[in-house]
Amino acid sequence: MIEQMEAGGGDATELRRELEALEPEVKRAPQTRGGSRLEEKEETTEERLIRRVSYLFPNGIPYQEIYDYDYRFTQTELVEQCRRAGLSIGCDKKEMAAKLIARNNSTAGPDQPANSYEV
Repeated sequence: MIEQMEAGGGDATELRRELEALEPEVKRAPQTRGGSRLEEKEETTEERLIRRVSYLFPNGIPYQEIYDYDYRFTQTELVEQCRRAGLSIGCDKKEMAAKLIARNNSTAGPDQPANSYEV
């Protein structure tokens, strides 16, 4: 759209500012400049989890346990579990799973395994 506007002799400065103001999480399509593609590296799941939840796991993120929660529970079930646990729900399934796992690990008693699943 910007290219079309500029090709027609228009000024796309305001549109560019609007796009830059969008949330940085929004993945944009690779940009083109002078006919060559500039590829943006997409963040892996592990990199995103490290960035967002590593503070919850000082001994390392339990990726497999997070993936198990993500596979086993629906978004709705994880939201309900987080609400019951008093955790924020403004994130994706893997982040909610990580928060629940961290909470379970910190509250597990001697007779309750740290990685038990809620139903």
